[in-house]
Amino acid sequence: MTDDPVPRPLVVLGEHFRPMAERLGKRMDEVPVEAGEVSDIFGLVDEHTELLTDHVVAFGEAISEGLGRLTHEADEYFHEVASRLNAELEGLLDGYDDVRRLKPHEEDFEGWVLLVEIYEETLFQIQFWLEEVVEFLDDPVAGVKKRGIPADGNGAVNLRLEMQSPRQVRQLTRWLQSRGRDLRVAQEKSWAQEHRRRAHRAGLIVGSLIGWWTGKG
Repeated sequence: MTDDPVPRPLVVLGEHFRPMAERLGKRMDEVPVEAGEVSDIFGLVDEHTELLTDHVVAFGEAISEGLGRLTHEADEYFHEVASRLNAELEGLLDGYDDVRRLKPHEEDFEGWVLLVEIYEETLFQIQFWLEEVVEFLDDPVAGVKKRGIPADGNGAVNLRLEMQSPRQVRQLTRWLQSRGRDLRVAQEKSWAQEHRRRAHRAGLIVGSLIGWWTGKG
């Protein structure tokens, strides 16, 4: 193991990660004040799965750019990377709170819960990664041993963010399809067609999360 196992840019990023992880945990523990009802579950899912996709992809891209240029940029560049990560994380937390503030109707409760859980699983994975990086930076030697990497400086430490698709993604897709069928039976044809279209679109967007989630970042 070398005397200086942690590149300076990673130290710069790490200075931001601890408060990010703490703020994330605090926001998730807080319960937002209820403000409004779910008027259109399909539109809600459509909106928030797009928002999730945009923020998580941007978060992963910022990490990839930062970790991919650890020896080529000045400190200021990595402060800017951390600022981008903060912005995307805030976007995710704001979306999470926006969904939690809404009160769903009984028939939409399951879909609403699944959407909340997708947010939670996404944020938990990011929090775990941030805390893992901070733990490594606090004690690089212990971090290397923990990963079973040779301490002679020849091993590489993988600190990339590798997210897994929450199981609720598939569950929500199936629920949307079922809810769309229920509406088709319960409502008149012209009204039901619009809701089936929304259900189909939301289902496609939710399903698309599965493809890019694994290994992003």
